[in-house]
Amino acid sequence: MQYILGWSTPWVDAYLDPLLALPILLGLLLFERRLIFRIQRLSLLEVCLVSIVLMLIFEEGFPRWEPAFVRDYYDYIAYLFGSVYFWYAVNLGPNKN
Repeated sequence: MQYILGWSTPWVDAYLDPLLALPILLGLLLFERRLIFRIQRLSLLEVCLVSIVLMLIFEEGFPRWEPAFVRDYYDYIAYLFGSVYFWYAVNLGPNKN
């Protein structure tokens, strides 16, 4: 939309990446666990720990290693919403055993 139609959506441009990062990465982790270990869902502790570690890497580590990355504390809120979305929509989704 931004490049083809010329629509500018600053909020989406700024916060869609952090919002979707954790559902995608946690989804890949869940896929790997299902494939190899036959585990149907991640525990709350696993989701919280992975989310915290990734948030710290993305928001604290990357800006220190590369000046092009900028720390934005609102990204933490987007990561949190992404983790909550993963927990309810993906992890506990269709196969609530």
